[in-house]
Amino acid sequence: MGGISERASPPDPHGGEVKIRQDALEKIRSHGAEGFPYEICGLLIGRPSENLITEVRPVRNVEMQNPEVRYLIDDKEDMRIRKELYKSDLDVLGYYHSHPNHPAQPSIFDTERSWESYVYVIVSVQDGRPADVNAFIAQNDRGPMVLEPLEVA
Repeated sequence: MGGISERASPPDPHGGEVKIRQDALEKIRSHGAEGFPYEICGLLIGRPSENLITEVRPVRNVEMQNPEVRYLIDDKEDMRIRKELYKSDLDVLGYYHSHPNHPAQPSIFDTERSWESYVYVIVSVQDGRPADVNAFIAQNDRGPMVLEPLEVA
C-alpha cells in the first residue's frame, strides 16, 4: 500500500469468505503476467454490503528500489479512485498485488503494511504465468493476515 496515513472508510469485516467476479479475477491474473518480473498492484472495488469484489483498478507500483519484491501504491491514484467512488455505493474493499516467482502468501512486509478488515489478494506469477491466487483479511492493522476462501461469483 501507499503512504496514506488514514484510510477513507474501512469496509465491513467479511464473513469468512471473499467473493470476486470472474472478470475481476482474470484482470488481476493478466495484470500480474503483464507486469512480470515486477510486482503489480491495484485496488479491489465492490459493495461492502454484498461482500463482493465487482471490479479491480490497476494502479502504478511506485516502489523504486525493489519493484521485483515490493509494491507501493501511488497515493494520488488511490485518492483519485476513492473520490470517484465517494458518491456511489461502491468502496475500496482492499488491495491486490503480485508475487513474481514467489508463492501467493503475504510477506512480512505485506503484513506490516496491512489494514484491519481489508481484503488482500495476492497472485503468484511463475516465469511470467499467473499461478495461485489467494485472498487474505487482516485481523488488525499490521496483521495477522488470515487466509480466506476465494469464491468466484
